[in-house]
Amino acid sequence: AGFKVAFQAFAESGWQGVQHPSEFGGQGLPKIVATPCTEMLNAASISFALVALLTDGAIEALLTAGSDEQKARFLEPLISGKWTGTMNLTEPQAGSDLAAVRTRAVPQGDGTYKIFGTKIFITYGEHDMAENIIHLVLARTPDAPPGVKGISLFIVPKFMINEDGSL
Repeated sequence: AGFKVAFQAFAESGWQGVQHPSEFGGQGLPKIVATPCTEMLNAASISFALVALLTDGAIEALLTAGSDEQKARFLEPLISGKWTGTMNLTEPQAGSDLAAVRTRAVPQGDGTYKIFGTKIFITYGEHDMAENIIHLVLARTPDAPPGVKGISLFIVPKFMINEDGSL
C-alpha cells in the first residue's frame, strides 16, 4: 500500500511528466532539469524509482517510433501516471541475448497481432499502483529474418483499451 500511495502522489504532482512534451500533458522541460529530480528519486528508493524509469522508457519509445494514433492513445495516460510502462525482452532460453528471442507475433489480418511466448524478469510487470500497465514486448513476426534485425516491438496493455479510452 505504501508504494501505491507514494506513486499516486508522485504522479499527481507531475513528476512523471517533467521532461515530456506539454502537448501530451508533460511539463516540456529540458532533460537537464529532470535529471536532478530523477537522481533524488533514485537516491531515495531505487526500487520505487524503477516504475518511473520504465514508464519513461515506454514514453520515449512511443515518442521516437510510435504512430500518431499510438501517441494519441498511450502518451497522456503514461505521462500523467494514470498508466505505467514496462519493457519485456528477457526470455528463459535467451537471457539478454536478443538474437535468441523466440516470442512470436502472429498477424490477425485487422492490424493486430497475437503474441505467443514467455518473458521473465519484468520489473513492475504486475502491480496495483496504476489503472493499466503498458508492456512493450519484443517478438518476431512469421517472416522476420533471424537475429536482432528480425525483432519488432509490440504494445501489449494489461487491460485492452476501448475507442473511448476506457478499459
